[in-house]
Amino acid sequence: MAAWRALAGDLNTNPWGKAFRWAKRKGAPSNTVQGNLRRSDGSYTETIEDTAELLLNAFAPDEMDDESVEFLGPLGERVETPSLSEVRASIWRIKPNKAPGLDGINARIIRKAWPVIGSSLTGLYSKALKESYFPTGWRRANVIVIPKGGDKDPATTGAYRPISLLPVLGKALETFIIRDMETETNLNNIGEQHGFVQGKSTITAIKTMYRWTHESKSRHVMGTFLDITGAFDNVSWTPLLKQLKKIGASPRTLRITESYLHNRWAQLTLEGKKHEKKLTRGCPQGSQLGPTLWKVAMSELLSLPAEDNIKVIAYADDIALLVVAARHETVVSRTKKYLDKIKKWAVTYNLSFSPLKTQVMSIKGGVKPGYTVGFGTDEMAPRIVAGGTVRYLGVVLDPREDYWCHIETLAEKSKSLYSRLRTLTSANWGVNQMTSRTIYKGVFLPRITYAAEIWSGGAKMIKSIKKLGSMQRPPLLAMTAAYRTASTNCLSVVAGVLPLDLEIEKSALQRRLAEGEITQEQLTERVDNIFTAWQERYEATDKGEWTKRMIPCVREWYFLPMPLDHNTTQLLTGHGDFRSKLFGFKLVSSPNCGCGNGSETVQHVIYRCPRMETQRQELKKVMAEEQEGWPPRNGAFLKTRRTYEALRKFAKKSLTNRTDR
Repeated sequence: MAAWRALAGDLNTNPWGKAFRWAKRKGAPSNTVQGNLRRSDGSYTETIEDTAELLLNAFAPDEMDDESVEFLGPLGERVETPSLSEVRASIWRIKPNKAPGLDGINARIIRKAWPVIGSSLTGLYSKALKESYFPTGWRRANVIVIPKGGDKDPATTGAYRPISLLPVLGKALETFIIRDMETETNLNNIGEQHGFVQGKSTITAIKTMYRWTHESKSRHVMGTFLDITGAFDNVSWTPLLKQLKKIGASPRTLRITESYLHNRWAQLTLEGKKHEKKLTRGCPQGSQLGPTLWKVAMSELLSLPAEDNIKVIAYADDIALLVVAARHETVVSRTKKYLDKIKKWAVTYNLSFSPLKTQVMSIKGGVKPGYTVGFGTDEMAPRIVAGGTVRYLGVVLDPREDYWCHIETLAEKSKSLYSRLRTLTSANWGVNQMTSRTIYKGVFLPRITYAAEIWSGGAKMIKSIKKLGSMQRPPLLAMTAAYRTASTNCLSVVAGVLPLDLEIEKSALQRRLAEGEITQEQLTERVDNIFTAWQERYEATDKGEWTKRMIPCVREWYFLPMPLDHNTTQLLTGHGDFRSKLFGFKLVSSPNCGCGNGSETVQHVIYRCPRMETQRQELKKVMAEEQEGWPPRNGAFLKTRRTYEALRKFAKKSLTNRTDR
């Protein structure tokens, strides 16, 4: 805060002072911890102070080693200082509505104030970098605690997730420290680190694992997937700074990094009372620099002497150890020996692994699961039981690479979203069809198609297609407001969305295009094939004959952004408030229409029922003006927006306010 006041002057007289004061009053989100928490010994906290202390100790553990670091050599002159445009870019990189730190100032406020403060802020950053000093006021975090949800015990600290809100001005300064650090050390090219590295991702990590496995000529490949307990919160600063120096950071970068870590505080507010704790370890949560500091710690592990039969792949703190050999026993032996090296690295940084969460699987070799591997060569080391599958970076992997278990996991996780949504939806109230479609495209599909380029091949199995269809049915019902008797085959067409297995294939192709694996021409050709396959599947199914008459071409309807509603969907599917359908489910005593002219079907309502004659004449008039005969050809109602809107109007008037219901 002192640094900010020096920059902005008196907030009461500064032209932007009103905005700053508003921001400070608005503050940040509040904490949601309720009730007393249980300690490790089984006792419960009795006061707010006890609860706050327990939370802060869990989220900000004390350092066990207070060894100092010696910085050799003079700082020297800093030649480069950030320009006005570079500082502006560092501010604009932060989302404008991101929650502010304790100063209450978010990036939007700074953007508004930029014409006034831009030059001064650039000068402040230049001075901080020249003196290798990180302002004290920007080292204090506002900790917000939110429940993790699920089946977590709310009386334990593990049921809560801490979110550290740091001053935006400090975050922007961190970007220049990161730039210097990565330039001086070549950090992003040390080992197989795929986290927080431009051009790399969880997908590249998984692909690297498979590529190395497939290229191996050995019979057996075993993967050990390690879980570090509280990695970011627990890493020690002293070995981290030593490693930073070892990989080539300048004395100036070392000094400002030490300044950045020194005298950091976490502040937690519970029931209006402020509680704080000094941080002595960990990569500061919510910061820009924290992930880069973790990469520094990981660089020591990833730069261990290379071995032809061993591969270590990391995504942030997720570590995969791959070992190959001609015999299974040799693979196990080599794995245990290398685990000793990994454990030694962890001890250096005061980190620990969770054997219970560590997974082992034979990726290649056909060894059945159930065997155990010691977590190191020590006879007293915990044993890890090998499984038939492992969950790695959000994908369930299996030795056969058919990904059936991954698809089953997706099906289980997708149940809750639309089951809850359906309880908020009815024919004429609640979440409408357009909102359901937005949720489908913005939430459901990204969740399902994550890493599709890895596992999309598994979606082509017959059982996978059926499972994915079952997963897609709830959102299709929500998007169309259709009756549950309508077939899934028809619902995807009416909703104008690809069947889920084809959507996964299309998503995988689009990502391969983005990665340069296929050309735009190849993408276009393969997407055409997807629509052809959809059309053939649609026509081959013996259900939904009426829908095929109303929507004969899936491709045309897919690219028509027409709105849906409960009444129109009934006419498109033939499933609805028609006596012939209701009679089939024994919901009415007769299938005959109230007009007395035969069975009440969707065809009868549209073409013959005399009670709808007035509405029918309006519909016929529009169709005639659009050069369509009567009865119209297949698909004619969807010829233009005007014909479709006429059909919607007919549906609403003919299917609402029924006197015979």
